[in-house]
Amino acid sequence: MTPPKPDRQTCEHCSADGCSIYDARPDACRGFQCLWLASQQIAQLALPAAMRPDRAGIVIDLNAAGTVLAHCEHPGSWTREPMRSWLLDKAARTNVILELSYGAEMLAADGGTERLERVGVHESGNRLYVRVSDLPKWKAQAAA
Repeated sequence: MTPPKPDRQTCEHCSADGCSIYDARPDACRGFQCLWLASQQIAQLALPAAMRPDRAGIVIDLNAAGTVLAHCEHPGSWTREPMRSWLLDKAARTNVILELSYGAEMLAADGGTERLERVGVHESGNRLYVRVSDLPKWKAQAAA
């Protein structure tokens, strides 16, 4: 599935009321279901309305490795409640990556973040990241 827009850019069809071309949206969009929408199918797991992407400014996704990806419209979007508490809870149990307009950061359970560098894409389609602090070591190993 080819995405209809570049990474980290708001879709030109995104409006205050949602997708302005919803009925004619591309197949890539039809096949995608964010975590909030998927959660609404099971009442006990349903995320609150305040975490709906158009209200929170964040689209939450899970990749095949179980990493939580928070695609943030604005760098501070993830710091608003209830999103902040939810993401910090997940960061205590799994990797949480904040995808921001300027790059990506790994979120720690204490709220700290560490810059990540995107180094490629796995054959599964998952983006591959390395902590910026580990980048020289990673480059040396990749060159060997």
